[in-house]
Amino acid sequence: MPADLTAILLPLPPRGLQPNDVVNVVAQNAPAAAWLRLVPFEQHEIHQLEVMDGQTGLPSVSPAMLTALAQNGGKALFVHVNHAAKQALMHAFEDGIEVASYSGEPTDAFLAEFQRLVGLSIDDVAAADDGTRVGFGQAASRTAAVVRGRLIMVPMGTPTGMGSFLFHDRGHERLQSGEQSSDDEAGEGESTRVAFFAFDGGLIQQAFGELPGKQLAQVISGAPQEIVGPLIALRDATTKMLSQTDAQPGRSDKHPAWHTHAFELLAMCHAGVYSGGDTLRYIDQKVFALLNIGDATPIIDADDAEELQNLPSLLDAMIEVLPCPKPPAGYGPLLEMIGPDEIGALVPWAKPGEPYDGAIFLVKPDRLLQLVRSMDGNKLAQRLERFSRALYTAQNGAPEGEEGEKAYIEWRSEQEQRSRPDIERFLTAWAELRLVFEIAAANQMNIGVIVYA
Repeated sequence: MPADLTAILLPLPPRGLQPNDVVNVVAQNAPAAAWLRLVPFEQHEIHQLEVMDGQTGLPSVSPAMLTALAQNGGKALFVHVNHAAKQALMHAFEDGIEVASYSGEPTDAFLAEFQRLVGLSIDDVAAADDGTRVGFGQAASRTAAVVRGRLIMVPMGTPTGMGSFLFHDRGHERLQSGEQSSDDEAGEGESTRVAFFAFDGGLIQQAFGELPGKQLAQVISGAPQEIVGPLIALRDATTKMLSQTDAQPGRSDKHPAWHTHAFELLAMCHAGVYSGGDTLRYIDQKVFALLNIGDATPIIDADDAEELQNLPSLLDAMIEVLPCPKPPAGYGPLLEMIGPDEIGALVPWAKPGEPYDGAIFLVKPDRLLQLVRSMDGNKLAQRLERFSRALYTAQNGAPEGEEGEKAYIEWRSEQEQRSRPDIERFLTAWAELRLVFEIAAANQMNIGVIVYA
């Protein structure tokens, strides 16, 4: 079957740009956040460049980018071929000028023109790749992200269409204006929300100790809500306080509340990736709980089976039955499943045991990274099957023969259909958490968690 391809092809140095120059051109001509993949094909003397929008993970190429890549005698050719959709696009630039273009179906004439311009066939180029590109939506090998001017290395397999470079809250269980829960305790769990993000803590601490307040004020003064998230309400007042001082706030002997706000705003301004916000209760008591449970064997009493089956979802039943080990140092002060030795105040001047007026906490990622790595879609499916069979058996007896297995499969299908929204919510939250923790590990970034209403 003929190969598909969506990429920009460039000559390798010295005829083409150096990799750093390619990255700089992309950063100047792509959205504020973009996925970037640059792969050298030494045998063909070409670079294959892929640029995707940071929010959607879909290709994001502009004439301005191609013009810039082809300046000063250079060449750049954008090609998109999708045989199933009968789509073919090609734009070839030389010395900053478009010299050839094509729009239509992947006909023999198109393939011949591509061969003339590149000296290779589409199949030759596709075969030179390492096979890790499995379609859009997932990072292949050698993928990076350019996020507001910073290059971030990205592990292979990272989801690319989750809006990871802007603060976002998916709105689950969010109470509407004026709405109150009938249960005070549940209301607190529903109204308190958390979101994890990765940021450069060393850079923030250094800047806070070395730069005058007026200069720091310039960093946060225009930061939009999609960057600072719930801290937007503090931005203007904090900017005003910073702009009135020539001193370095980090060197002060005393740190009023606005120092904490300033430090937190700087952390959000230098965030690389964000997970979606959700209720503290859901992240703690469902997402982290299920990750901690692992492959525990379900043991279900017949007397409890009907009550378990009537819970909102199979995930709730699993949490109710399966043993969930507490963190090594005991339950944590903010999220139970993050132990007291794994979370602390963001600002360096906070002292243990004293009140903390901040909204962002610093997370030690070691154990949590291993937890999020321990899950995938196949493992969840296996755990759901094992638990579902145990629950069905406790209530109805073990399925026997073809008719018994058929009855079990129908019952399980009904349970999974009822549980589907909760399962999808869990998988999205897990995927976003893993993305943040993996990218932080790959780039030596810190993990923060912001708490908000």
